[in-house]
Amino acid sequence: MARKRDPNRDKAFDLFKSHGGNITNRAIAEQLDVDEKKIAVWKGRDKWAKNISGEKRCTTKKKNTTNKKPRKQDTRSVQREQVIIALVEAGTYSPALDLLIEIYLDAYEEYKEQPSEKLRKELAKYLGQLGLDGKNKDLIKKSGRLLEKGDAEKKEEEPTPAENSKLVQFRQRMSR
Repeated sequence: MARKRDPNRDKAFDLFKSHGGNITNRAIAEQLDVDEKKIAVWKGRDKWAKNISGEKRCTTKKKNTTNKKPRKQDTRSVQREQVIIALVEAGTYSPALDLLIEIYLDAYEEYKEQPSEKLRKELAKYLGQLGLDGKNKDLIKKSGRLLEKGDAEKKEEEPTPAENSKLVQFRQRMSR
């Protein structure tokens, strides 16, 4: 069974409201003979500063925010999926690369906030480590299997269907 609401809680809010919010917790506590920390807790839980107009007095129920994710995380997960798709298309994806992908995404976010030549080179290094820099000619994907260097020359003679268009698009985006 829930405890009864302390009547001093409403009195404390009324004092706060009557002074227009320009009264300290200590002054309220002294007038009501209550602990100053209790006043601070009530003030925070009931959001006195927002409710000073008198419309809403007590909002002790907390909203469930566990399912909400910040928008930044959503874009990050999309970017992560794009990198994984590019790696799968290149035939080089492995779950062991997940940590390197996260490091790359951290560096990419930092670069977006404040572009610099140093960060651009670091991004290029990570792309190279992931095998998405376009310099790795040792492995070429054909019909779902990887070919060695010698077979690559034969492949170059055949027309390529836009050389894995998603991979090319990803490389172009990352080179900007």
